[in-house]
Amino acid sequence: MTTTTDGETQVTGGAPAERLRVLLVDDNASVLRFLASAFSANGCQVTTASTAELALEQLSDDPYDLVVSDIKMPGLSGLDLLRAVKGKQPGTPVVLITGVPSVNSAVFGLRHGAYDYLPKPFSVTEVKELIRRLRRDRADGNGNVNYPAGLTEELARRQGGVEAISRIGEIALQGLEPSVFAEKVVEYTMQSLRCDGALMLLRDQGGQFNASRKGEPSMVGRILTLLQASFGDVVKTDGRETVALTKREHGFEALAAMVPGVGDAMGILCIGRSAEHGGFLPDEKALLLGYAQTTAVALQKLLLRENLEKNLIDTISSFVIALESKDPYLKGHSARVSLYSGELATVMGVPPADVLMMSRAGMLHDLGKLVIMDNILRKPRQLTEEEFELIRTHPVVGDKILKPLRFLACEAKAVRHHHERYDGKGYPDGLKGDDIPLIARVVTVADAFDAMTSDRPYRSKRPLATALEEIGVGAGTQFDPTAADAFLTIPLARLEQISRHLDLQSPAIESPVPPMVEVH
Repeated sequence: MTTTTDGETQVTGGAPAERLRVLLVDDNASVLRFLASAFSANGCQVTTASTAELALEQLSDDPYDLVVSDIKMPGLSGLDLLRAVKGKQPGTPVVLITGVPSVNSAVFGLRHGAYDYLPKPFSVTEVKELIRRLRRDRADGNGNVNYPAGLTEELARRQGGVEAISRIGEIALQGLEPSVFAEKVVEYTMQSLRCDGALMLLRDQGGQFNASRKGEPSMVGRILTLLQASFGDVVKTDGRETVALTKREHGFEALAAMVPGVGDAMGILCIGRSAEHGGFLPDEKALLLGYAQTTAVALQKLLLRENLEKNLIDTISSFVIALESKDPYLKGHSARVSLYSGELATVMGVPPADVLMMSRAGMLHDLGKLVIMDNILRKPRQLTEEEFELIRTHPVVGDKILKPLRFLACEAKAVRHHHERYDGKGYPDGLKGDDIPLIARVVTVADAFDAMTSDRPYRSKRPLATALEEIGVGAGTQFDPTAADAFLTIPLARLEQISRHLDLQSPAIESPVPPMVEVH
C-alpha cells in the first residue's frame, strides 16, 4: 500500500483503497482533534462526538466501518457505547481507548465484542497500523462479521422488555393486592434491565406510601435518598419521560419514572446500576418508561376493581347488619366475630393481607341466615328437628350467595365451613383436621367465643374467662388446637374491648366459626 499526497490510501498497483467511515468519540477535545487528524490523513471519512450520547445519535441505518471511543467519559461510558453499537450494528468494529487504570475495562470490552483497544498515549503510527489491519481483515472477511440479528444484545434486551411488559399485564389480571403486584413489577424490572437495585413507591388513595424493593440494600437505600430529593421533578413529568437521579460523582446511575394512578394514587419506579456494570443505554431508559406506563394502566384497573369490590362487600355487610339489628341478642355479632378473627389471625402470624381476608370472612360468616325466617332465628324456645335442620343449611346457602364473586372465594370457604369440627363431627361436609381451610378454623374459634360471651334468649352470657376455658377444652376436638392456643394468648383487655362492641360499621369482614356448645 502507498499513501498519496491528498491522504488517499492506495493498494499497490494504483487502485485507491476504500474510504472508511469512522466515528470518533472522546470527551477530551485535544485528543479528539488528534484522532480526527490522524484518521483523516489515512484516507478516512471522519465523524466526531464528544460524548457517547451524541455518538448514539450519529448511528444510522448506514453503519460505520469503525467506531473508536474513549472508555471513561461523562454519562455513558465507552463500554456502554460498545454495547449499543453491537446492538444496533453488530458487524461494526469498535476500538476502545484506555489509560493504564482502565486496561481491565478494555479487556472486559474485548470479551464483549470490541475489535481492539488503543492504550494512551498512542501515536499516528499506531492509528495507521490499526487502519491497515482493519482494511486487511475486511478484505479477508474478518472485519465486518454480521451476527444473526436475533442474537444481538439490544434485540435481546428489547425482547426481554416486551416479555416483561406482557407479564406485568398478565399479573394485573390475577386479582393481586396492589402491594403484591408492585413486588412483581420490581422483580421483572430487575431481571429485564439487569439492575443492582430497584424499588417502587406506591401512594394509595389515602395518601399513604408503601415501598417494594429488590436488590443490594445499600444501592436501594441510596436510590431512595436521591428520589426524596428529586421527587417533585419526577412527578412533574407525569410519566412522559425518565428522570436521572444521579450525577457522575455518585459512582452509580439511577433512573426514575412516574407511574400515574387514579385520583391521589400514584407510584414511582426506580432502578440503579453501579458504574462498574455500565450506565443505562437509551433503549433501557425507554424500557423503564414502558414498564412504568404499563404498570400505570394495570394499577388503574386494580384500583377500580378494588373500589368495586369494596362497594360490593359493604353492601353485603349492610345486609348482615340489617339482619342482626332486628334481634337485640344478635346485634353486632358478625362485627365482633370479624374483630376476634382479625386478632387471632394476627397472633398466629399470618400475612397482613390474610388478616384482612379472615376479618372479612368473620363479617360474612352468617350471610346464609338472610334466607331463614326471622321467627325461627329469634325463637326463644327449643328448636324443632325440622327448624334445626333448616338452620344448619345457612353455611351452604351463604357459600352459594358468594359463589359468583370470585374475589371472595377464600371468604366463601369460611362461610361454608365455619361449623365444621376439628374432629370431623361438624357440618355441612364433615371435614376433619387440616382438611378444613385455615380461614374457617380461625373464624370457628372467634364465632364460638362471641356466641358464649353474648346474651341469648335462652341463657345469659358467660364470663370471658369461662369462655376462654371452654376454648381450651375444645382444642383438638371442636377447634384447631393451634388456633385455640393462639386465641388464649390474646390479652384479656383486648377481648373485653371487642366484647363491648355492639354495632361496628366497618368495611372489614370476617369468617364465621361454629360455636362449641350451641348453634346460633
